Amino acid sequence: MNPIAIIGAGPAGLACAMKIKENGIDVNVFEEHEDIGEPEHCSGLISKKGLEELGVLPGKSLQNEIKGARIYSPSGQYIEVKRKETVAFVVNRKEFDQMLLRRARLLNIHVATQTKLIDVRNNTLFVQAGGRGELRKSDYVIGADGVNSTVRHLMGIQVPKENYVHTMQTTLTGEFNDKIVEVHLGEFAKGFFGWVIPISKEKAKVGIGTTLGEDVNLRFREFVKKRFPNSRIRKADSALIPCGPPLQGIAKNNLAIVGDAAFQTKATTGGGIIFGMKAGNVLGEIIAQVAKGKANISEYEKQLDSINKELRLHWKLRRFLNGLKDKEIDDLIIKLKQKGIEEFLEKEGDMDEPSKFIGKLARNPKYFFLAGTLLKFLTS
Repeated sequence: MNPIAIIGAGPAGLACAMKIKENGIDVNVFEEHEDIGEPEHCSGLISKKGLEELGVLPGKSLQNEIKGARIYSPSGQYIEVKRKETVAFVVNRKEFDQMLLRRARLLNIHVATQTKLIDVRNNTLFVQAGGRGELRKSDYVIGADGVNSTVRHLMGIQVPKENYVHTMQTTLTGEFNDKIVEVHLGEFAKGFFGWVIPISKEKAKVGIGTTLGEDVNLRFREFVKKRFPNSRIRKADSALIPCGPPLQGIAKNNLAIVGDAAFQTKATTGGGIIFGMKAGNVLGEIIAQVAKGKANISEYEKQLDSINKELRLHWKLRRFLNGLKDKEIDDLIIKLKQKGIEEFLEKEGDMDEPSKFIGKLARNPKYFFLAGTLLKFLTS
């Protein structure tokens, strides 16, 4: 049997590759960029609990530890959710990906850089390696190739443009609360939000996301000027992120997709490392069994039920927030604060799994004023 081919050496692809190899099946990883982890578009905020569940520590990639968040309304009202213990890590994504790469290579997984997938026909891969066209053989091809996935395109899966968010981010120097992330809601960031993620007391990642088609560059510069009037933007990075429900039909014939390629990202925040790696583990296990003749590739989607449940809740929350006008966001933040939402979320909140607190919120008499909204939210 030809080795399994994984396209993309990000966290989802490498997690999948390692799971396959651990099952005794040969696997090759193809990455189009020269350096794993570049270009770095991610904010690098990852839940501590999620990494612990995956058995992964940030190691030398760790830049900061976060204990809470402030969620701002357009008028500057906010709710603050803070815990005594660390709830999230800020990591250098290149260092994080390189750490996973070292783990993969310790398992003798071959990772070929500067190798871009062009096409797949049956078990033949057409790739561009070092500027030259070449052929590779693989009985199964897994697309972990990001938001603009070539494998997804080859599978004929179409995604509406409203399910993408265009982001811009920079790193600013100044004075920051190094334990609190800021989230800024409002129509200025249509379809998403603005953020401040501290790396230290003197440095932070500051960015904004908007619906594809909005002038993200203008909105980004206005946001930075308003929030940090004395700052100077030296360099800003732009990227697309998937921000929609998890895709269906993601395993077909000898092709499958995982991670950002399959929209296995939290639509509330755009974060995809935890769910991408969890899905990568699932797919790796299934593909290994398929290679041994003990399973069918269609089992992959069936095994994603619990992951997709959480991702759909994130998407429903995103749709709810996107439907609010500035005045409605202001009123909601004020009323939730009055009703003690900060204490509730400090006790019950979970940044990865909303199913763990949405039901409790709906049953709490303090929040019965949200009954109609929550009913629509939970049943839509």
